[in-house]
Parts: sequence; C-alpha cells; structure tokens
Amino acid sequence: MQLIQRFSRPQAPVYVCISRLVLVCILPLVSYAQQLPPQPEQCTFSSPGRCAAQFSKDQKGILTSPLRLRKKDLVWLAPVAAATTAAFMFDRSALGHVSTDPSRVNDFRTASNFTGIYVPVAAAGAALLGGTIRHDEHLRETGALAMTAMVDAQLLTTFIKYSADRARPSATGSTPSSGAFWPNGHSFSADSFPSGHAANAFAVAHVIADEYPGWKVKLAVYSLAAATGFERVAGREHFPSDVLVGGALGYLVGGYVFNHHSTRSKTHIAFAPMFGHGGGGVSLQISRSPN
Repeated sequence: MQLIQRFSRPQAPVYVCISRLVLVCILPLVSYAQQLPPQPEQCTFSSPGRCAAQFSKDQKGILTSPLRLRKKDLVWLAPVAAATTAAFMFDRSALGHVSTDPSRVNDFRTASNFTGIYVPVAAAGAALLGGTIRHDEHLRETGALAMTAMVDAQLLTTFIKYSADRARPSATGSTPSSGAFWPNGHSFSADSFPSGHAANAFAVAHVIADEYPGWKVKLAVYSLAAATGFERVAGREHFPSDVLVGGALGYLVGGYVFNHHSTRSKTHIAFAPMFGHGGGGVSLQISRSPN
C-alpha cells in the first residue's frame, strides 16, 4: 500500500501534462479536419510516390495542428479535458476490477487483435482490391482511405507512445510501475499510451461510416471499434485512458483523412462560441464544398 501511495502522488502532474499534450494535439485537429476542402488525389498501387507524399503531408498537418489552436477550439476543451483527466485518475482502480485469470486475459487479447487489426486491414484491403478489379470507384476509395487512415493513426500514436513512455498494466495484477510514465527515466521502455489498436479501429470505422453513412453501417463499424477498446482493457493490455485517447485520436484521424481526400466530402461543420453585451452562445456553421 505504501508503494502505491508513493507512486500515485508524483504521478498527478505527469498525467496532467500528458492530458494537456494530447488535448493540444486533438483540438486543432478537429477544426483543421473540418475546414479544409477535400483533395481527391489518392495513392494507388501504381503510385507509391504519391502515397509517401500523402502520408508525409497528413502527418505534417496533424503534428503541426497545435500551431492552429484558436479560441473557438475551447468549445471542445472542457468535455475532452474532463473525460481525459477523469480517465487518468481512475485508471488503476478501474483496472482493479478486471480479471487476472490467464485464460480470460489471453482470450481478450486474441479478440482485440482480431477486431483491432485483422478485420480492419482485411476490410480495407478487400475494398481496395475489389473496387479496383470491379472499377467501383466508391468501394476503391473506401479501401484506399481506410488504409491511409490506419497508417496515419499508427504514425501518430507511435509518436505519442515514444513521447509518453507509459508502462502497460501487469497481466497478473497491480504493480508499482504499472501505468507509470517514463518508468526508466529517459530510456524508452513502454508503449501503453495511447492504444494503437483503438486508434486503428476507430480510424477505419470513421472512414467507412462517412463513405457509407447508413445507420446500420455506423452501428456495425463503431460497435466493432468499441469492442476493440473494451477488449484491450479486459485483456490488460491498456488502461482505460489509453483506450479513450487512442480511440479519440483514431476517430479524428479518420475524419481528417475523409475530409481531405474523399471526393464525397461535401459538408463541413464548425462550432464557435459567441459573446455579446446581452450574453453568449454557440454558433454552428455548416458549409458545402462544390461538387
């Protein structure tokens, strides 16, 4: 008990700093993904150079998003900050309710690999290949953008993993170092935060849901993504905050990719606070790009 107390007191400013870092990346990414017009050029099997240029441009836009932080992004700050901070605060206690039975843990880990990696990769690959063979541009675009979103999401989460260096939860129970940031000082040794599986699943889900906006499709893809997040926690691979932030980043990256590269992205929505002498409110701006 004493070990946990000594660990938990100095951790507070660390997770607050990490929360701020993630929020600074998330909030401008939301508005940036919503406002820029789509760019229809996409990478294909025959244009690897275009693919490399596209990934480079996407990462530049995502990683430099803090430079575009504006006042109206504060509309998102309060709920996102509250959810992220609360998740960090209750990580260890929440994981205390997760089973440590080796069989159950392994089952959930296997399931998370299936729903978070194999299914998204197979679905994107099948859509890309099938659309190319059948000359179905809509299906081909869906596969191409899903692949792009996965790559962009993994590049972003890997960057944050190296920056945060958070120790994963122990499969057999709580340990003093479990959940610690930079447990070995400046030597990178951990990759718990954020969850790459959750980011992957939600990035692909967002692309597919935007390409095929029916409620049945949305229910299916987001249920699969949510299941991935649950399985990563139940498999004791991640803390709840890892999954929350990973899923949020993946969702935003998926929206970024769709709005910037899909030929079907026509509607752009932006929220902004309004203040006046008589009070205040929130404005909703909806614009449509030309066909």
